[in-house]
Amino acid sequence: MENMFQIEAFPFPLVMMDVFETKYTGIIFVSMDQWKKGLIFREGRLCAIQSNRTEELLGNILVDMGTISAGENTQSLAQSRLERRKQGIILLEMGLVQPQEINEALRLQIEKRFLDIFTWESGTIQKVPKAEINKQPGIGKNEMARLIRKGVMENTPFSSVITALSPFADAVPKVMVDRLPADLGIDMEDIRQYTVSEVLLLGQDPSRALLSLYCTGEISFEESKYKALIDTLRLKLKTIKDEDPFEILAVDKQISDGGLKRAYIKIVKANHPDTYAYADDPEVKRLANEIFTEIQKAYTTINKLREGKPADEPQGIDDSLQAEILFSKGTEHLKARDYQNAIDCFKLCMKLRPDERLFVETFVKTQFLRFQNTDAGNSPEIKSAIREGLNRFPNSDTLWVIYGWILKKEGSKKAVEAFQKALEINRNNVDAQREIRLYSMRESK
Repeated sequence: MENMFQIEAFPFPLVMMDVFETKYTGIIFVSMDQWKKGLIFREGRLCAIQSNRTEELLGNILVDMGTISAGENTQSLAQSRLERRKQGIILLEMGLVQPQEINEALRLQIEKRFLDIFTWESGTIQKVPKAEINKQPGIGKNEMARLIRKGVMENTPFSSVITALSPFADAVPKVMVDRLPADLGIDMEDIRQYTVSEVLLLGQDPSRALLSLYCTGEISFEESKYKALIDTLRLKLKTIKDEDPFEILAVDKQISDGGLKRAYIKIVKANHPDTYAYADDPEVKRLANEIFTEIQKAYTTINKLREGKPADEPQGIDDSLQAEILFSKGTEHLKARDYQNAIDCFKLCMKLRPDERLFVETFVKTQFLRFQNTDAGNSPEIKSAIREGLNRFPNSDTLWVIYGWILKKEGSKKAVEAFQKALEINRNNVDAQREIRLYSMRESK
């Protein structure tokens, strides 16, 4: 990045991305009209900000906090300027504030001065790198990331968001972390299925969230090494969506039931998402799953047409067949401890056959095993799946056992109640029996 540039061409959020990513140490001067600020960074974290905006003076912050009155602010500020001493020290000597109130006001002052710059649509930025900055950062790395995200989400003009994202228009966002931050105020879990230009069309909130995640390193716009495969799958999906069900399965309308089923199984095997398991890219996974779903729809539709039923009428035989194929695949993944692919298979099973209790129980159990053995996932996610499962199958002793395991992992004494509930439903549940026995042994000591 050059040392001097215009905000119109290079919006402030991108400057912060560079600071955050390179762990920049030095000073950044920003100016717009009569306003001037100096930001001091050490290893990518903010140490202090100097500003000539009067509303950002410490006394005005304390007035906003309700700590001092406007008159006390004017009096202390005049004395500060007369004696050339900091206003905070004057206020402490006057007995108007406590040290902790000054510290809180200083924290809010830095935040206000920092977030204000995100609103600027024009101005000049100059970077002055330093080998060393003696000041200690006032905030940690996570807080710095939160402030950058807040600046983009709440303050940055949408025109600046467009300017920042436009160079990546054709790229597909790549998530670089296991879990996206929860401070965006918007669900971004499906972000992988859109190009950047498509996200911009979705509106301001998704676009701002995308830019904020990019600026703090949670998302990258790097071109996937599987770009050729992604392009092939996109073309294949487009072709399938333009074809009728018989063309998708490559069968004649007069084909026998046995021939149809054989053709279906053949194309399922050739296009199963597991075929692309080697490609560690979320876009490959999404496209493969969508192609697979279109094939399922085609087979379902043909069966309904041959039975004289409306195309949108629920029909079970083909879904059951597909669910069984997927369940078998998922079980193989589970045996190999490939928890994520197993979860994906079981999730599709539940979608195809929501009335099948075994699919729900196996899905939730696999979630727990992944959490237990790899630390991937989290207990709230699993407890949510358990609650959904129990709403449909309140007499599932397996779900109550898994709920007990989660509570036990969290250190909750209510775990034993979940195991007891499982035994009330099924007195022969071995897992529940063992847990109650262990609990009794611990209590007797």
